[in-house]
Amino acid sequence: MDVFDAIYLRRSIREFQKDKKVPNWMIEKVLDAARYAPSPENVQPWKFIVIRDQESKRFLADMAQETSSMAFGMAKYEMPSDRLWYIGKEARVDVVERMFDGRLFRYPEEADVVILACTSDQWYDIPYVPTSLKEITDMAFAMSIQNMWLACTALGLGAGWDSFVCIGDERRREIVARFFGIPRNWRPITAFCIGWPKRARELGPARYPLEAITFEEYWGRPYVREALRKKK
Repeated sequence: MDVFDAIYLRRSIREFQKDKKVPNWMIEKVLDAARYAPSPENVQPWKFIVIRDQESKRFLADMAQETSSMAFGMAKYEMPSDRLWYIGKEARVDVVERMFDGRLFRYPEEADVVILACTSDQWYDIPYVPTSLKEITDMAFAMSIQNMWLACTALGLGAGWDSFVCIGDERRREIVARFFGIPRNWRPITAFCIGWPKRARELGPARYPLEAITFEEYWGRPYVREALRKKK
């Protein structure tokens, strides 16, 4: 698949076919793509746990539901509803309700494979780690997830990351680390969920045009597409 096709086709998939397994060679291709993400000084600050055990996936789903219900449960309907303008009004009430009670983020237990991805701010050969290095590490880690996501799309797999499994409270991250035996100099960041999509790909929300998100030379001067530039 052309890389641009993979970028445009990528979607967050939360519903998977339960009776169709992902072959090992595909999982290995996805993990191999993560290895080639750029990182500062080529330290490759990522470790991955491949999870197929249903009890472990259910544990992650429980953690995600608890976190998301706390994050969204105190909001009023109008707040998330306005943000989800691209979802039809008929379905929007159900989506927001599942956000409020956390059911929307239980998809780790539905996926055939969950890759619990971790990163470390100490994976460097310097004695002092400045705050900015943490930001660079997180950006490199995000690129590894993006590589895996595009690889899944190219292979015809559905994928979606669920960060609610270990965010919001450091004690929650400690529980996840203890469950999977993760050393505490490594941070579990997200559960990357992989499986065969339950239904055909749906169109995603519209994207802002380039002119709305890109400036030329300085902030506030919209970038003009080549096709719209006046020919001299």
